[in-house]
Amino acid sequence: MSVLLPIIIFLIALAFRVDVLKAARSSILIGIGFIGINLVIGLFSENISPLAQQMVEVTGITLPAVDVGWPAAAAIAFGIAELGVWMIPLFVVMNLVLFAIGFTYTLNVDIWNYWHFAFIGGLVYMSTNNWLYSVAVGLTLGLFVLVAADWTQPAVEETFDTPGISIPHGTSAPYAVAAIPIHWAVDKTPLGNIEADPDAIQDRFGILGEPIFVGLAIGLVIGIAAYSNALFVAESWYAILTAGISFAAVMHILPMMVGILMEGLTPLSESIRNYMTSRFEDRDMAIGLDSAILIGHESVIASSLLIVPIAIVMSIILPGNDVLWGIDLATFPFFFALMVPIMNGNIVKMVVTGTILLIPLHYISSAVAPLLTQAAGSAGFDLGGRGLITSPVADAGSPATGILALIPAPVALAVGLIIVLGIWVALRTWPQRMYMVAGASEEKARETVERRHTGKGGGLLPNKIGSTVDATSAEGRSDD
Repeated sequence: MSVLLPIIIFLIALAFRVDVLKAARSSILIGIGFIGINLVIGLFSENISPLAQQMVEVTGITLPAVDVGWPAAAAIAFGIAELGVWMIPLFVVMNLVLFAIGFTYTLNVDIWNYWHFAFIGGLVYMSTNNWLYSVAVGLTLGLFVLVAADWTQPAVEETFDTPGISIPHGTSAPYAVAAIPIHWAVDKTPLGNIEADPDAIQDRFGILGEPIFVGLAIGLVIGIAAYSNALFVAESWYAILTAGISFAAVMHILPMMVGILMEGLTPLSESIRNYMTSRFEDRDMAIGLDSAILIGHESVIASSLLIVPIAIVMSIILPGNDVLWGIDLATFPFFFALMVPIMNGNIVKMVVTGTILLIPLHYISSAVAPLLTQAAGSAGFDLGGRGLITSPVADAGSPATGILALIPAPVALAVGLIIVLGIWVALRTWPQRMYMVAGASEEKARETVERRHTGKGGGLLPNKIGSTVDATSAEGRSDD
């Protein structure tokens, strides 16, 4: 991804008449940013996986489905029945056609993450041995992330200052959509009145509320829990302190790496948007990218660190769970990335919502483990002596996987398309309300409505269903 994506971005920039040197510099910075992000996520993974296994060993519980993480899941996905090879051109064509007719505003250039579509398709292939059904279900996930990206784009742009960027990510989007009703319910409880965004925490605790101290504290707590049966051994405290410093490093360095990525991305996205605006006044467009550009947010990192011990404890106490956590514990930033706008960066709400989502996540990833293990064998993946494998966060425990891979393929296809079309129709019928549900402010939602849902649009499909939005009237500005 650190090589392929910069090349793709460079070529897209040239297509939109961006200066060659400007496009080259930005593309190189994007590659550097992704390398930095991957290094920090690798640091997180290297430290958290042994602690998780140590915590489970302390209990003496045996869990058969080993978490091998998203890198293994992606490798398996691209190796099943040539699904990964075909999914790339098929999705590119589908995306271009849907953009041309006005179904979506997003052009998803994040080609590496098409593996999510192949992953779902591969699981369906293992259960049906039907290549066409598998491709259709995989592309249905692709449809969903495009619609979800359109839905969340105004909130993402406003919260993360990413003009013209949307996030059609196969891990982040399903969790964010599933989090919306849960957050609504949580907001009705006393937890809804707690101010727990990073600024509020720092105001309350002063210097101790700074990200490095939060990371240090979380690392020390997880380390102590992992070595609770050996606290009088010097080596244990070395491991505990290492965890604390490593987690503090993640909190401090990851935003810097995302900053480098955004330094390259922002001028390109602005140039591309200006080009499109000058030629297609009634047509909005967003460049679809990896949610990695969002994970440097302090709320994302803090929630991801806090959810780690919760996930491990839940894996131990949930009856019928088979998941032994490992590498995917480092994937929680992608789990939380799109929840930040929805919950206004409130860490308490994000962790509570995430904890609720962890319940189905454990059972879905447990149920998927036999299919994924079978898929790994089909793709020639070395299981390393493991009986069952899984990747709980990305994507074996995803709500999308539960719907698309664990029910009969024809039913899954129908349900998936109903969900996609339901969201699409709602976005065209009540656009301002929908954008606000996804976390956009009223002002941002209104601005997006006036930009996207007025005028003739640029495709065959309507940009507004029902009464036409009149941007000059009070009714048009409020949409509802």
